[in-house]
Amino acid sequence: MTPTFRIAAIGLILTIGPAHQVAAADTSGLPRVRSTSPRLAAVIEDARERSLTFRNLTETINESDGIVFVQEGQCGHGVRACLTSVTVAGTNRVLWVRIDTTRVDWNADWDLMGAIGHELRHAVEVLSDRTVRDDMSKHLFYALSAVRRSGGNPDAFETDAAILAGLQIRDEARRRASQKAER
Repeated sequence: MTPTFRIAAIGLILTIGPAHQVAAADTSGLPRVRSTSPRLAAVIEDARERSLTFRNLTETINESDGIVFVQEGQCGHGVRACLTSVTVAGTNRVLWVRIDTTRVDWNADWDLMGAIGHELRHAVEVLSDRTVRDDMSKHLFYALSAVRRSGGNPDAFETDAAILAGLQIRDEARRRASQKAER
């Protein structure tokens, strides 16, 4: 081994070591449902206050090994929201949810909350099976347990539980907003 290689190897070890420790420290105490979009982060926080169903979903995720990032973006198959991928980072499974903000009405925030909650229910489904650790195992999980929706997309799956969660969250958030307006 040449001296140059040893120095490079030591530098690599030093770089990986502290970065891994920081990443582990970053996850403790933080909510496991997150968004880098300030708009979506505010909607998520408001939904937790206005909907018991939404709050229960986020608490279930907080007690799991999952971290769910809710981000703005297109789903690619004509829906407003989707669970796009699952990866592993250390001891955590990281799930990515996309919300097509061009297809949602920001004035009807209860509807947006329902769309996010629908996808969080899918996240809970995935997190309930510890063997789901990547996109391939997510696809297999849903191929065996979900209803495949028509529309020509072989990767479009749906569950009754996610549909029900989205409807409940919309109803709870809408009712809570109406109650506040009446006061």
